[in-house]
Amino acid sequence: MIKFSSDSTCDLPKHFIEENSIAVLPLVVNLGEDEFYDGVNITPDDIFDYVAKTGELPKTAGRSVEDFKEHFLKLLENADAVVHCGIGADLSVCYQNACLAAKEIGEDKVKVIDSHALSTGTGLIVLSGVNAYRQGASLDEVVKNMTDAAKHVQSSFMVDRLDFLHKGGRCSRFTFSMASLLRIKPRLEVIDGKLINTGKEVGPMRVVLKKYVDTILKKYNTPRRDYCLIAHTKMDKNLLNEIVEYVKSKNIFEHVEECIAGSVITSHCGQGTLGILYINDGKY
Repeated sequence: MIKFSSDSTCDLPKHFIEENSIAVLPLVVNLGEDEFYDGVNITPDDIFDYVAKTGELPKTAGRSVEDFKEHFLKLLENADAVVHCGIGADLSVCYQNACLAAKEIGEDKVKVIDSHALSTGTGLIVLSGVNAYRQGASLDEVVKNMTDAAKHVQSSFMVDRLDFLHKGGRCSRFTFSMASLLRIKPRLEVIDGKLINTGKEVGPMRVVLKKYVDTILKKYNTPRRDYCLIAHTKMDKNLLNEIVEYVKSKNIFEHVEECIAGSVITSHCGQGTLGILYINDGKY
C-alpha cells in the first residue's frame, strides 16, 4: 500500500485531499512572535488582518528533518511506502529536509519527488501519482509518473497588487509605485523551479485575467485534459466566477475547479492573485 503526502502549499481543495487520502504536512506561518500552522489554526483572512493592522508581513517557514521523519513514520504505520511531493526544491528548504528524513528512514520506504512547482502545481503532480496508482502502477512506476509530470507542470499567476511583494523585498519602491500608478499587473511563472516575472498586462483585473488565460493556454498548448485548477487569494467572487467560466468556455479541460491558496502562499503574494495551473505534457 502506498500513502501519498504533500505539504500545505499544495492548495488542493479539501474534498480532493479527502477523496484521495492525501496526507498534508502544514508549514509554519509566524505573525510576530506567534507561530501558527498553515490550514490548521490560521487562515488567509488572518494574514490580511495582520498586515492591515501592523504593516508587517508574516514570516513563513518549512518543517525540520525531525518533523518530516515523524510525519513519514506515522504514515508508514499503515502503509508499505510513502510518496511525498511538496513545494519545489528551489523555493523552500522543505524538499532537502524531506530527503534527509527519507534517507534516515530508508529510501525504499519513502520516495521524495521534487515538484519544481508550488501551490496547485504541486497538487496536480500528487493527483497524477494517485491516479496512476489506482490504475495499478507499482511504486517505481508511480515515482516515474510523478517525476515526469513535474517536468511539465505549468504554474503561473497574475498578481493584482504588489504591496506584499514590495514589503517582502521582491520589488523596488519605484516598481511598486509605477505599477500601482499605471495599473500594471505582473505575470509570474515557475520556470526551472524558480519564480520568474515573464510579462505584464495593463488595465483592470477583469481584462488582465482574460488576457493572461489566453496567453498561458497559447504558450503551454499541449495540456492534459483532466484538470485545470484555478488557484486564487481572496478574489472578488463575481470576477472569480467569470474567469472560471471563461476557462470552461475553452472546452479544453474535463474539470476546472477553483482552489483558495493557503496562508503560506498568501503571505508571499497578497490579495487578488490568480493562477491557472495544469500539466502540459499532452497526455490524457
